[in-house]
Amino acid sequence: MPNDQTPGQRDAASSLAGAIGRVTSILAIPYGYTVTLGASALLSVARLGAPSEVEVLFFVAGAVLGFVFLAAIGRPHLADEIPMRVPWVVVFNLFPIVAALAVIALPTHLFGKGPGYFVNSLLATAAYVLCLAILIRVRDRLLLG
Repeated sequence: MPNDQTPGQRDAASSLAGAIGRVTSILAIPYGYTVTLGASALLSVARLGAPSEVEVLFFVAGAVLGFVFLAAIGRPHLADEIPMRVPWVVVFNLFPIVAALAVIALPTHLFGKGPGYFVNSLLATAAYVLCLAILIRVRDRLLLG
C-alpha cells in the first residue's frame, strides 16, 4: 500500500533522483565487486599474459574460494535473507581501486602463470570484501560510540 511507505520511500518513488538513489544503493556492492574482478582480470592478463582455459578456471577458483572463505568467517552473523541491509556510505566505496593496487603490489611472477591467476583473483576478492567490512565496522563504531 502506498500509505505504508516512509517519506524517503515516497520521495524515491516520485523523482528520477530518488529512483537513481534506489538503483545505486541496490547495485553498490555487486557493482564494486564486478569492477574489482574486472580490474584484477585485466591486470592479470597485462602482467602474466593471456590465460589458457585452465588458467581462467584458476582465476575463477581463486575468486570463489576467497569469497567462500570470508563468507564462512562471517556466516554466524548473516541475516536470514539476502541481500542484507548495508549503510548508505557503501554506495561511495572506492575499494575496487584498493583491490587493484593490492594486485599490482603482489609479485605474481613469483607464483607462475596459473597460480598467479588464482592468487590475483583471491587477493582482489579478499581486499574488496575486507575493505567494505572495515568501512561498515568503522561506521558502526562511530555511530554507536
